[in-house]
Amino acid sequence: MKTIRMRLILVYSSITIVTLMVIAFLLNSSIDQLFEQYAKERQKSQIEYILNQIPELYQKDLGGFDIQGIEVAANAALQNGLIVHIQTMNQEIDWDINTHRNRECQLMLQHSENNMHSRYPNFVGGYTEEKYDFVYDNNKTGYVTIGYYGPYSLDDNELILINEINNILIILGVIFLILVVLMTILISRSITYPITSAITVAGKIADGEYGTQINKKSRNKETQNLIDAINHMSSKLQTEEKQKRQITADVAHELRTPLSNLQGNLEAMLDGIWEPTQERLVSCHEEIIRLASIVKQMQVLYSLENRKEKLNYEIIDFSDLCKSLSFDFEMKLKEKQMRLVTYMKKGDTIWGDEYKIRQCMINLISNAIQYSKEGGIIEIHISNDREYTTVLVKDYGIGIPEEELPNLFERFYRVDKSRSTKTGGMGIGLSITKAIVERHGGIITVESTLGKGTTFAMTFPQKQKIEVNI
Repeated sequence: MKTIRMRLILVYSSITIVTLMVIAFLLNSSIDQLFEQYAKERQKSQIEYILNQIPELYQKDLGGFDIQGIEVAANAALQNGLIVHIQTMNQEIDWDINTHRNRECQLMLQHSENNMHSRYPNFVGGYTEEKYDFVYDNNKTGYVTIGYYGPYSLDDNELILINEINNILIILGVIFLILVVLMTILISRSITYPITSAITVAGKIADGEYGTQINKKSRNKETQNLIDAINHMSSKLQTEEKQKRQITADVAHELRTPLSNLQGNLEAMLDGIWEPTQERLVSCHEEIIRLASIVKQMQVLYSLENRKEKLNYEIIDFSDLCKSLSFDFEMKLKEKQMRLVTYMKKGDTIWGDEYKIRQCMINLISNAIQYSKEGGIIEIHISNDREYTTVLVKDYGIGIPEEELPNLFERFYRVDKSRSTKTGGMGIGLSITKAIVERHGGIITVESTLGKGTTFAMTFPQKQKIEVNI
C-alpha cells in the first residue's frame, strides 16, 4: 500500500511530465512553424534576388547576356539550394546549371532531402520548379526557371539551431522535473508529517495512553482540524477514564458502608450474638433501601447521559409546578421556619418533560433547604425571551467555597466531606440535575459566596428553538 507522500510524489511528477510533454509538443510545433515560415521567406527572398540580378547581366551595347556573370550567379544560387535555368525567346541563350554541374545539383537535392527527413521522418517533398518571365525594357525577352527541393527545406545551420533549441528544452525540462520532485518531497513532508504524528498518537490512544497530545502544527486547515480533533478526543478520553475510575471508586465507597453494616448485622444475628429484633431488621431494611436508591439514581444518570430515555416534551405551567412543590416541601420548610418565595406570573411556561423538570427543582430546593439557616428564604425566579427560559433557585445559606464550584456537578461529590449520607445526601442529585438540563439542550450554572448564599441558574431552549435543532 502506497503512502500519501509516495502518492503525492507520483501524482505531481506525473502531472509535471504530462505538462512538460504538452509544452514540448506545443513549443516544437511553434518552432517548426516558425522555421517553416522562415525557410519559405528565405527561399522567396533568394529567388527575388536572382530575378533582380539577371537583368543586370544583360549587356545592351553588345545585345546579349554576360554568360560568365550568369554562371557565377547560378553557382551562387546553387549554394543556396536553387537550380537556375535561363532561356531567351529567340533561343539565343539556353543556359542550365543542371547541364553544367549535374552532379552538384543532384547532391544538393539529396542533401536537402536528407536534412528534411532527419528532422521530419514523414516529410513529403521533392524537386519543384517555378517559371518566371524575363522582362527587359518592358519587353518579355525570355524565361527564368528556378528549381529547388520543396515545398521548402532547411539548411545545415538551421537544423543545428533547431537541435540546440531542443537540447536546451530537454535540459530545462529535466531540471524542472527534478525541482518539482524536490518541491513535492518538501510539500508532501509538510503535509504528511503532522498526519504521521497524528497516526502515532492515535496508536498510543488506542493502546490506552489517554491524554497524549500532538505537538505539531500544520498550515493546512484540514490537517490542523484533524490534529485538534485528535487532541480533543485524547483529552476527553483521559477525562472520561478518570471519571470512570472515580465513579468506580465512589460507587465502591458508597456501597461499602451499607453492605458492611448489613453483613455485620446479619452475621451477628445468624451467629446468635444478636436477637433478630424489629429494630435491627428495620435498620437492615433501611440500608437495603439506600443501596437500591443509589443503584436507581445511577441508572437514571446513565440513561440521561447516554440518551437512552426519550423525553416527553410538553408546555409546562411553571407557576402550577411551583405551587405543587411548595406543598411537597411544606413540612421541611416548617421544620426550619423557612419560606419559599416565587417571582413569576400566571402563564409563565417551560417547554420540556414535566417529570424531569420537577426532579431538577426538587434537587435544587432540597439542597437550598439543607444548606440554609433557620428562618431563611428560598427564591424561585423565571424569565423568558424569544429563545430561552431561565429559572433561578436562590438561597441565602452558608454558600459554597469558590474552589469547590468546578466539581459541584460531579458524581458523589460533597462540598462537606464530613457529612454522612444521612445528612448530606449521596452526592448524585446535582449530577442528575445537570444531565436533565443538558438532555433538554440547556445549561446549568452556579454562583455562590461564602456566608451569603448560592444561586443555581437553569437555561432551557424555547419550543421553536428545540424544534429547529431537532
